[in-house]
Amino acid sequence: MTGVDWRSADRWLTGESYVGSFIPDYLNMLCRKIGTRWGGSSGERRAASYLRGELDSCGLENPAVERFQIESWESAASNIEVPGRPQWRAEARPALFSPPVDVSGPVVDAGYGMPHELDVLRRRLRGAIALVNAGLEPFSDPVAFASRLEALAGAGARAAVTPSASGGRRTHHISGSDWRDGKPSGGALPLVQTTKEDGAELARLAVEGAMVRLVSQSRRFTATSGNVVAELPGEHWPGEHILLGAHYDTTPDSPGANDNGSGTSVVLETARLLSGLRSELGVGPGRTIRFVFFGSEEQTLQGSFAYVARHHGKEAIPRLMINLDELSTGNMKGVALVFPELRALVQRSLDELGHGLKCHVMAQLDASGDMFPFACAGIPSAMLWRWRFVGRHPDAGFGHSSADTLDKVRVNELKEYAALLARLLLRLSHVPPGQWPANRLSTKEIRLRLQSERGTVLRTM
Repeated sequence: MTGVDWRSADRWLTGESYVGSFIPDYLNMLCRKIGTRWGGSSGERRAASYLRGELDSCGLENPAVERFQIESWESAASNIEVPGRPQWRAEARPALFSPPVDVSGPVVDAGYGMPHELDVLRRRLRGAIALVNAGLEPFSDPVAFASRLEALAGAGARAAVTPSASGGRRTHHISGSDWRDGKPSGGALPLVQTTKEDGAELARLAVEGAMVRLVSQSRRFTATSGNVVAELPGEHWPGEHILLGAHYDTTPDSPGANDNGSGTSVVLETARLLSGLRSELGVGPGRTIRFVFFGSEEQTLQGSFAYVARHHGKEAIPRLMINLDELSTGNMKGVALVFPELRALVQRSLDELGHGLKCHVMAQLDASGDMFPFACAGIPSAMLWRWRFVGRHPDAGFGHSSADTLDKVRVNELKEYAALLARLLLRLSHVPPGQWPANRLSTKEIRLRLQSERGTVLRTM
Protein backbone atom coordinates (compact mmCIF):
# COMPACT_ATOMS: atom_id res chain seq x y z
CA MET A 1 0.00 0.00 0.00
CA THR A 2 1.03 3.62 -0.47
CA GLY A 3 2.43 5.57 2.45
CA VAL A 4 -0.47 6.57 4.71
CA ASP A 5 -0.30 7.20 8.45
CA TRP A 6 -3.14 4.78 9.12
CA ARG A 7 -3.23 5.38 12.86
CA SER A 8 -3.80 9.10 12.41
CA ALA A 9 -6.31 8.56 9.61
CA ASP A 10 -8.25 5.98 11.65
CA ARG A 11 -8.35 8.19 14.72
CA TRP A 12 -9.62 11.18 12.76
CA LEU A 13 -12.28 9.21 10.86
CA THR A 14 -13.54 7.41 13.96
CA GLY A 15 -13.58 10.49 16.15
CA GLU A 16 -15.30 12.67 13.57
CA SER A 17 -17.88 9.99 12.80
CA TYR A 18 -19.00 9.91 16.44
CA VAL A 19 -18.53 13.52 17.56
CA GLY A 20 -19.24 15.47 14.39
CA SER A 21 -21.81 13.22 12.75
CA PHE A 22 -24.31 14.73 10.30
CA ILE A 23 -26.36 11.53 10.16
CA PRO A 24 -29.24 12.86 12.33
CA ASP A 25 -29.52 15.90 10.03
CA TYR A 26 -29.55 13.77 6.90
CA LEU A 27 -32.23 11.46 8.33
CA ASN A 28 -34.38 14.35 9.52
CA MET A 29 -34.40 15.97 6.09
CA LEU A 30 -35.00 12.78 4.12
CA CYS A 31 -37.58 11.11 6.36
CA ARG A 32 -39.41 13.96 8.12
CA LYS A 33 -39.15 17.04 5.94
CA ILE A 34 -39.26 15.28 2.56
CA GLY A 35 -40.89 12.00 3.56
CA THR A 36 -42.14 9.50 0.98
CA ARG A 37 -39.77 9.22 -1.99
CA TRP A 38 -41.47 6.81 -4.40
CA GLY A 39 -39.58 6.69 -7.71
CA GLY A 40 -40.74 9.39 -10.13
CA SER A 41 -42.57 11.41 -7.45
CA SER A 42 -42.01 14.99 -6.32
CA GLY A 43 -40.61 13.61 -3.06
CA GLU A 44 -37.95 11.69 -4.93
CA ARG A 45 -37.06 14.78 -6.96
CA ARG A 46 -36.71 16.89 -3.79
CA ALA A 47 -34.52 14.22 -2.25
CA ALA A 48 -32.30 14.06 -5.36
CA SER A 49 -31.80 17.83 -5.28
CA TYR A 50 -30.99 17.71 -1.57
CA LEU A 51 -28.47 14.87 -1.98
CA ARG A 52 -26.73 16.63 -4.86
CA GLY A 53 -26.43 19.78 -2.74
CA GLU A 54 -24.98 17.87 0.20
CA LEU A 55 -22.40 16.13 -2.00
CA ASP A 56 -21.42 19.53 -3.37
CA SER A 57 -21.09 21.01 0.12
CA CYS A 58 -18.88 18.07 1.13
CA GLY A 59 -16.39 19.13 -1.52
CA LEU A 60 -16.92 16.21 -3.88
CA GLU A 61 -16.38 16.66 -7.59
CA ASN A 62 -18.88 16.51 -10.45
CA PRO A 63 -22.08 16.21 -8.38
CA ALA A 64 -24.99 15.57 -10.73
CA VAL A 65 -28.47 14.12 -11.04
CA GLU A 66 -28.67 11.69 -13.95
CA ARG A 67 -32.27 11.44 -15.16
CA PHE A 68 -33.85 8.35 -16.72
CA GLN A 69 -37.31 7.08 -17.61
CA ILE A 70 -39.02 4.42 -15.52
CA GLU A 71 -42.12 2.28 -15.67
CA SER A 72 -43.96 3.28 -12.52
CA TRP A 73 -47.12 2.19 -10.70
CA GLU A 74 -49.64 3.49 -8.18
CA SER A 75 -52.58 2.01 -6.31
CA ALA A 76 -55.81 3.31 -4.85
CA ALA A 77 -58.58 1.76 -2.75
CA SER A 78 -58.35 -1.98 -2.16
CA ASN A 79 -60.41 -4.24 0.06
CA ILE A 80 -61.84 -7.72 0.59
CA GLU A 81 -65.51 -8.07 1.47
CA VAL A 82 -68.01 -10.85 2.03
CA PRO A 83 -71.41 -10.57 0.33
CA GLY A 84 -74.09 -10.50 3.00
CA ARG A 85 -71.67 -9.32 5.72
CA PRO A 86 -71.47 -5.55 5.16
CA GLN A 87 -70.10 -5.06 8.68
CA TRP A 88 -66.87 -6.90 7.83
CA ARG A 89 -64.23 -5.72 5.40
CA ALA A 90 -60.59 -6.84 5.34
CA GLU A 91 -57.70 -4.52 4.73
CA ALA A 92 -55.85 -5.19 1.48
CA ARG A 93 -52.59 -3.68 0.28
CA PRO A 94 -51.77 -4.50 -3.36
CA ALA A 95 -48.36 -6.00 -4.10
CA LEU A 96 -46.08 -3.67 -6.05
CA PHE A 97 -47.05 -3.59 -9.74
CA SER A 98 -50.02 -5.89 -9.14
CA PRO A 99 -52.69 -5.24 -11.82
CA PRO A 100 -56.15 -3.88 -11.01
CA VAL A 101 -58.71 -6.52 -10.18
CA ASP A 102 -62.39 -6.83 -9.25
CA VAL A 103 -63.22 -10.51 -8.82
CA SER A 104 -65.57 -12.62 -6.76
CA GLY A 105 -65.17 -16.27 -5.93
CA PRO A 106 -64.82 -18.80 -3.15
CA VAL A 107 -61.90 -18.22 -0.82
CA VAL A 108 -59.69 -21.33 -0.69
CA ASP A 109 -56.99 -21.77 1.92
CA ALA A 110 -54.02 -22.99 -0.11
CA GLY A 111 -51.65 -23.18 2.84
CA TYR A 112 -48.16 -22.35 1.55
CA GLY A 113 -49.15 -23.09 -2.05
CA MET A 114 -46.78 -26.07 -2.13
CA PRO A 115 -47.12 -28.85 -4.74
CA HIS A 116 -48.54 -31.39 -2.29
CA GLU A 117 -51.23 -28.87 -1.25
CA LEU A 118 -52.14 -27.94 -4.81
CA ASP A 119 -52.50 -31.61 -5.77
CA VAL A 120 -55.38 -31.87 -3.29
CA LEU A 121 -56.93 -28.44 -3.98
CA ARG A 122 -56.53 -28.14 -7.74
CA ARG A 123 -60.21 -28.56 -8.64
CA ARG A 124 -61.33 -26.13 -5.94
CA LEU A 125 -58.80 -23.47 -6.96
CA ARG A 126 -60.22 -22.90 -10.43
CA GLY A 127 -62.00 -19.53 -10.30
CA ALA A 128 -61.15 -19.11 -6.60
CA ILE A 129 -59.36 -16.46 -4.57
CA ALA A 130 -56.43 -18.24 -2.93
CA LEU A 131 -55.34 -17.51 0.63
CA VAL A 132 -51.62 -18.33 0.70
CA ASN A 133 -48.83 -17.99 3.25
CA ALA A 134 -45.83 -16.20 1.70
CA GLY A 135 -43.41 -17.75 4.18
CA LEU A 136 -41.50 -20.99 3.72
CA GLU A 137 -43.20 -24.24 4.67
CA PRO A 138 -41.35 -25.77 7.64
CA PHE A 139 -39.11 -28.78 6.93
CA SER A 140 -39.79 -28.74 3.18
CA ASP A 141 -37.38 -27.94 0.38
CA PRO A 142 -37.87 -24.18 -0.01
CA VAL A 143 -39.84 -22.91 -3.01
CA ALA A 144 -39.78 -19.21 -3.90
CA PHE A 145 -43.04 -17.34 -3.35
CA ALA A 146 -43.12 -16.15 -6.97
CA SER A 147 -42.94 -19.76 -8.15
CA ARG A 148 -45.79 -20.75 -5.82
CA LEU A 149 -47.90 -17.92 -7.22
CA GLU A 150 -47.18 -19.18 -10.73
CA ALA A 151 -48.41 -22.62 -9.66
CA LEU A 152 -51.60 -21.11 -8.20
CA ALA A 153 -52.22 -19.24 -11.44
CA GLY A 154 -51.65 -22.48 -13.35
CA ALA A 155 -54.27 -24.16 -11.16
CA GLY A 156 -56.81 -21.52 -12.20
CA ALA A 157 -56.84 -19.17 -9.19
CA ARG A 158 -58.04 -15.69 -10.14
CA ALA A 159 -56.17 -13.79 -7.43
CA ALA A 160 -54.21 -14.38 -4.23
CA VAL A 161 -54.33 -12.94 -0.73
CA THR A 162 -51.40 -13.37 1.66
CA PRO A 163 -51.58 -12.45 5.35
CA SER A 164 -48.83 -10.35 6.92
CA ALA A 165 -46.51 -12.30 9.20
CA SER A 166 -46.58 -9.38 11.68
CA GLY A 167 -49.43 -8.90 14.12
CA GLY A 168 -51.01 -5.62 15.14
CA ARG A 169 -52.90 -5.13 11.87
CA ARG A 170 -49.74 -4.24 9.96
CA THR A 171 -49.39 -4.61 6.20
CA HIS A 172 -46.45 -3.91 3.89
CA HIS A 173 -45.85 -3.34 0.21
CA ILE A 174 -44.64 -6.75 -0.94
CA SER A 175 -43.66 -8.15 -4.32
CA GLY A 176 -45.12 -11.21 -6.04
CA SER A 177 -42.50 -11.37 -8.79
CA ASP A 178 -38.99 -12.74 -9.10
CA TRP A 179 -36.68 -9.72 -9.44
CA ARG A 180 -34.11 -11.90 -11.17
CA ASP A 181 -36.30 -11.41 -14.26
CA GLY A 182 -35.10 -7.80 -14.33
CA LYS A 183 -38.37 -6.06 -15.23
CA PRO A 184 -41.31 -4.54 -13.34
CA SER A 185 -43.92 -7.23 -12.81
CA GLY A 186 -46.74 -7.82 -10.40
CA GLY A 187 -46.28 -11.56 -10.55
CA ALA A 188 -48.30 -14.37 -12.03
CA LEU A 189 -51.68 -13.19 -10.73
CA PRO A 190 -53.19 -10.25 -8.83
CA LEU A 191 -51.86 -10.25 -5.26
CA VAL A 192 -52.72 -8.31 -2.12
CA GLN A 193 -51.52 -8.53 1.44
CA THR A 194 -53.97 -8.40 4.32
CA THR A 195 -53.35 -8.20 8.05
CA LYS A 196 -52.49 -11.26 10.08
CA GLU A 197 -55.80 -10.87 11.92
CA ASP A 198 -57.92 -10.58 8.76
CA GLY A 199 -56.00 -13.50 7.30
CA ALA A 200 -57.14 -15.64 10.22
CA GLU A 201 -60.75 -14.66 9.57
CA LEU A 202 -60.39 -15.46 5.86
CA ALA A 203 -59.09 -18.91 6.83
CA ARG A 204 -62.26 -19.46 8.88
CA LEU A 205 -64.37 -18.26 5.94
CA ALA A 206 -62.57 -20.74 3.70
CA VAL A 207 -63.63 -23.59 5.99
CA GLU A 208 -67.23 -22.37 5.66
CA GLY A 209 -66.95 -22.28 1.85
CA ALA A 210 -67.70 -18.55 1.80
CA MET A 211 -67.61 -16.34 -1.28
CA VAL A 212 -65.57 -13.14 -1.15
CA ARG A 213 -65.02 -10.16 -3.39
CA LEU A 214 -61.55 -8.67 -3.92
CA VAL A 215 -61.29 -5.15 -5.32
CA SER A 216 -57.89 -3.61 -5.99
CA GLN A 217 -57.32 -0.44 -7.99
CA SER A 218 -53.96 0.36 -9.58
CA ARG A 219 -52.36 1.68 -12.77
CA ARG A 220 -49.01 1.75 -14.56
CA PHE A 221 -47.49 4.86 -16.10
CA THR A 222 -44.19 6.32 -17.30
CA ALA A 223 -42.25 8.71 -15.05
CA THR A 224 -38.82 10.29 -14.68
CA SER A 225 -36.47 9.25 -11.90
CA GLY A 226 -32.84 10.09 -11.16
CA ASN A 227 -29.53 8.79 -9.84
CA VAL A 228 -27.33 11.19 -7.88
CA VAL A 229 -23.57 10.86 -8.41
CA ALA A 230 -20.32 12.52 -7.27
CA GLU A 231 -16.75 11.43 -6.64
CA LEU A 232 -13.63 11.97 -4.58
CA PRO A 233 -10.68 11.80 -7.02
CA GLY A 234 -7.85 9.38 -6.43
CA GLU A 235 -4.32 10.67 -5.91
CA HIS A 236 -2.41 7.79 -7.50
CA TRP A 237 -4.79 5.94 -9.86
CA PRO A 238 -7.57 8.45 -10.64
CA GLY A 239 -8.66 6.41 -13.66
CA GLU A 240 -9.74 3.56 -11.37
CA HIS A 241 -12.59 3.74 -8.91
CA ILE A 242 -14.49 2.00 -6.13
CA LEU A 243 -18.23 2.66 -5.88
CA LEU A 244 -20.30 3.04 -2.72
CA GLY A 245 -24.04 3.18 -3.34
CA ALA A 246 -27.47 3.15 -1.73
CA HIS A 247 -31.01 3.72 -2.93
CA TYR A 248 -32.79 6.81 -1.62
CA ASP A 249 -36.32 6.10 -2.84
CA THR A 250 -39.09 4.46 -0.78
CA THR A 251 -42.28 2.49 -1.30
CA PRO A 252 -45.41 4.59 -2.01
CA ASP A 253 -46.45 5.52 1.54
CA SER A 254 -43.28 5.05 3.57
CA PRO A 255 -40.94 7.69 5.05
CA GLY A 256 -38.24 5.07 4.57
CA ALA A 257 -36.15 5.65 7.68
CA ASN A 258 -34.53 2.24 7.70
CA ASP A 259 -35.30 1.41 4.06
CA ASN A 260 -33.32 3.26 3.03
CA GLY A 261 -32.67 6.50 4.89
CA SER A 262 -30.16 4.50 6.90
CA GLY A 263 -28.06 3.48 3.91
CA THR A 264 -28.44 6.87 2.22
CA SER A 265 -27.30 8.80 5.30
CA VAL A 266 -24.29 6.49 5.77
CA VAL A 267 -23.17 6.97 2.15
CA LEU A 268 -23.44 10.76 2.64
CA GLU A 269 -21.59 10.61 5.95
CA THR A 270 -18.85 8.38 4.51
CA ALA A 271 -18.36 10.88 1.68
CA ARG A 272 -18.18 13.75 4.18
CA LEU A 273 -15.67 11.89 6.36
CA LEU A 274 -13.31 11.01 3.53
CA SER A 275 -13.50 14.50 2.05
CA GLY A 276 -12.86 15.97 5.51
CA LEU A 277 -9.87 13.68 6.04
CA ARG A 278 -8.34 15.01 2.84
CA SER A 279 -8.94 18.61 3.94
CA GLU A 280 -7.81 18.20 7.56
CA LEU A 281 -4.91 15.75 7.30
CA GLY A 282 -4.10 15.83 3.59
CA VAL A 283 -4.92 12.11 3.24
CA GLY A 284 -6.95 11.31 0.16
CA PRO A 285 -7.93 8.06 -1.57
CA GLY A 286 -5.42 6.32 -3.80
CA ARG A 287 -8.00 5.59 -6.49
CA THR A 288 -11.23 7.51 -7.04
CA ILE A 289 -14.19 6.74 -4.78
CA ARG A 290 -17.54 7.32 -6.45
CA PHE A 291 -20.70 7.83 -4.41
CA VAL A 292 -24.04 6.99 -6.05
CA PHE A 293 -27.61 7.29 -4.79
CA PHE A 294 -29.97 5.17 -6.87
CA GLY A 295 -33.54 6.16 -7.62
CA SER A 296 -36.42 3.71 -8.17
CA GLU A 297 -34.79 0.75 -6.43
CA GLU A 298 -38.18 -0.27 -5.05
CA GLN A 299 -39.40 -0.51 -8.63
CA THR A 300 -37.30 -3.51 -9.63
CA LEU A 301 -33.90 -1.81 -9.36
CA GLN A 302 -34.60 0.46 -12.32
CA GLY A 303 -32.15 3.12 -11.08
CA SER A 304 -29.12 0.88 -10.76
CA PHE A 305 -29.92 -0.84 -14.07
CA ALA A 306 -30.04 2.65 -15.67
CA TYR A 307 -26.71 3.56 -14.06
CA VAL A 308 -24.96 0.43 -15.33
CA ALA A 309 -26.43 0.92 -18.81
CA ARG A 310 -25.21 4.53 -18.87
CA HIS A 311 -21.70 4.01 -17.50
CA HIS A 312 -20.67 0.40 -18.07
CA GLY A 313 -18.77 0.06 -21.33
CA LYS A 314 -18.12 3.80 -21.62
CA GLU A 315 -15.58 3.97 -18.80
CA ALA A 316 -13.50 1.71 -16.59
CA ILE A 317 -15.68 -0.55 -14.46
CA PRO A 318 -15.39 -0.24 -10.67
CA ARG A 319 -12.81 -2.38 -8.93
CA LEU A 320 -15.64 -3.06 -6.45
CA MET A 321 -19.22 -1.89 -5.91
CA ILE A 322 -20.57 -1.96 -2.32
CA ASN A 323 -24.31 -1.54 -1.71
CA LEU A 324 -25.83 -0.24 1.55
CA ASP A 325 -29.45 -1.07 2.39
CA GLU A 326 -31.52 -1.23 5.60
CA LEU A 327 -28.56 -0.72 7.92
CA SER A 328 -30.65 -0.10 11.03
CA THR A 329 -31.72 -3.71 11.30
CA GLY A 330 -28.36 -4.86 12.66
CA ASN A 331 -24.79 -3.81 13.32
CA MET A 332 -22.01 -4.34 10.79
CA LYS A 333 -20.54 -7.84 10.72
CA GLY A 334 -18.54 -7.72 7.51
CA VAL A 335 -18.88 -7.84 3.74
CA ALA A 336 -20.77 -10.32 1.55
CA LEU A 337 -19.35 -10.58 -1.97
CA VAL A 338 -21.41 -11.73 -4.93
CA PHE A 339 -18.35 -13.40 -6.50
CA PRO A 340 -15.33 -14.96 -4.75
CA GLU A 341 -12.46 -13.30 -6.66
CA LEU A 342 -11.85 -10.50 -4.15
CA ARG A 343 -12.42 -12.47 -0.96
CA ALA A 344 -8.81 -12.63 0.22
CA LEU A 345 -8.10 -8.99 -0.68
CA VAL A 346 -11.18 -7.66 1.13
CA GLN A 347 -10.54 -9.88 4.15
CA ARG A 348 -7.01 -8.49 4.49
CA SER A 349 -8.40 -4.95 4.54
CA LEU A 350 -11.07 -5.93 7.09
CA ASP A 351 -8.42 -7.54 9.28
CA GLU A 352 -6.49 -4.26 9.34
CA LEU A 353 -9.51 -2.55 10.94
CA GLY A 354 -9.15 -4.82 13.98
CA HIS A 355 -12.86 -5.42 14.62
CA GLY A 356 -13.16 -9.10 13.72
CA LEU A 357 -15.19 -8.37 10.58
CA LYS A 358 -15.48 -11.19 8.04
CA CYS A 359 -15.75 -11.42 4.28
CA HIS A 360 -18.11 -14.07 2.90
CA VAL A 361 -19.37 -15.01 -0.56
CA MET A 362 -23.05 -15.42 -1.38
CA ALA A 363 -24.11 -18.79 -2.76
CA GLN A 364 -26.60 -17.19 -5.17
CA LEU A 365 -27.03 -14.00 -7.15
CA ASP A 366 -29.11 -11.79 -4.87
CA ALA A 367 -31.59 -9.70 -6.90
CA SER A 368 -33.04 -7.85 -3.91
CA GLY A 369 -30.56 -4.94 -3.95
CA ASP A 370 -28.70 -2.54 -6.21
CA MET A 371 -25.58 -4.72 -6.35
CA PHE A 372 -27.53 -7.05 -8.69
CA PRO A 373 -27.35 -5.04 -11.96
CA PHE A 374 -23.61 -4.59 -11.41
CA ALA A 375 -23.17 -8.32 -10.82
CA CYS A 376 -25.13 -9.09 -14.00
CA ALA A 377 -22.68 -6.87 -15.91
CA GLY A 378 -19.69 -8.77 -14.54
CA ILE A 379 -18.68 -6.06 -12.05
CA PRO A 380 -17.35 -7.24 -8.65
CA SER A 381 -20.15 -6.41 -6.22
CA ALA A 382 -20.95 -6.69 -2.54
CA MET A 383 -23.38 -5.84 0.20
CA LEU A 384 -22.76 -5.49 3.90
CA TRP A 385 -23.24 -8.58 6.05
CA ARG A 386 -25.95 -7.60 8.51
CA TRP A 387 -29.61 -8.48 9.27
CA ARG A 388 -30.33 -10.43 6.10
CA PHE A 389 -28.02 -13.14 7.34
CA VAL A 390 -27.97 -13.08 11.13
CA GLY A 391 -28.66 -10.83 14.11
CA ARG A 392 -31.69 -8.87 12.93
CA HIS A 393 -33.11 -6.47 15.51
CA PRO A 394 -36.54 -7.83 16.49
CA ASP A 395 -38.26 -4.42 16.37
CA ALA A 396 -37.09 -3.52 12.87
CA GLY A 397 -39.74 -5.32 10.79
CA PHE A 398 -41.48 -2.21 9.51
CA GLY A 399 -39.99 -1.93 6.03
CA HIS A 400 -42.22 -1.04 3.07
CA SER A 401 -44.80 0.49 5.39
CA SER A 402 -45.83 3.85 6.81
CA ALA A 403 -44.36 2.73 10.16
CA ASP A 404 -40.76 2.80 8.87
CA THR A 405 -40.13 5.97 10.88
CA LEU A 406 -37.12 7.56 12.56
CA ASP A 407 -37.74 5.86 15.91
CA LYS A 408 -36.72 2.58 14.23
CA VAL A 409 -33.23 3.91 13.41
CA ARG A 410 -30.22 3.33 15.68
CA VAL A 411 -28.06 6.36 14.97
CA ASN A 412 -25.07 5.12 16.98
CA GLU A 413 -24.90 2.00 14.84
CA LEU A 414 -25.01 4.14 11.70
CA LYS A 415 -22.08 6.18 13.04
CA GLU A 416 -20.16 2.93 13.45
CA TYR A 417 -21.04 1.91 9.88
CA ALA A 418 -19.76 5.23 8.51
CA ALA A 419 -16.49 5.03 10.45
CA LEU A 420 -15.79 1.44 9.43
CA LEU A 421 -16.75 2.01 5.79
CA ALA A 422 -14.60 5.13 5.50
CA ARG A 423 -11.62 3.24 6.90
CA LEU A 424 -12.28 0.21 4.67
CA LEU A 425 -12.74 2.24 1.48
CA LEU A 426 -9.61 4.26 2.16
CA ARG A 427 -7.57 1.07 2.51
CA LEU A 428 -9.04 -0.53 -0.59
CA SER A 429 -8.39 2.67 -2.56
CA HIS A 430 -4.69 2.43 -1.71
CA VAL A 431 -4.21 -1.21 -2.75
CA PRO A 432 -1.92 -1.02 -5.83
CA PRO A 433 -3.47 -2.20 -9.12
CA GLY A 434 -1.08 -5.14 -9.32
CA GLN A 435 -2.44 -6.58 -6.07
CA TRP A 436 -6.04 -6.75 -7.34
CA PRO A 437 -7.02 -10.09 -8.89
CA ALA A 438 -7.81 -9.83 -12.58
CA ASN A 439 -11.52 -9.49 -13.31
CA ARG A 440 -12.39 -12.55 -15.41
CA LEU A 441 -16.14 -12.49 -14.79
CA SER A 442 -18.02 -13.61 -17.89
CA THR A 443 -21.43 -12.03 -18.48
CA LYS A 444 -22.43 -15.08 -20.53
CA GLU A 445 -21.61 -17.41 -17.64
CA ILE A 446 -23.42 -15.08 -15.23
CA ARG A 447 -26.57 -15.17 -17.40
CA LEU A 448 -26.48 -18.96 -17.47
CA ARG A 449 -26.01 -19.07 -13.72
CA LEU A 450 -28.90 -16.68 -13.24
CA GLN A 451 -31.17 -18.86 -15.37
CA SER A 452 -30.28 -21.92 -13.31
CA GLU A 453 -30.97 -20.07 -10.04
CA ARG A 454 -34.30 -18.55 -11.00
CA GLY A 455 -36.99 -19.71 -8.62
CA THR A 456 -34.56 -20.77 -5.91
CA VAL A 457 -34.80 -19.33 -2.41
CA LEU A 458 -31.89 -17.15 -1.36
CA ARG A 459 -29.71 -18.84 1.23
CA THR A 460 -29.60 -16.64 4.32
CA MET A 461 -27.19 -18.54 6.57
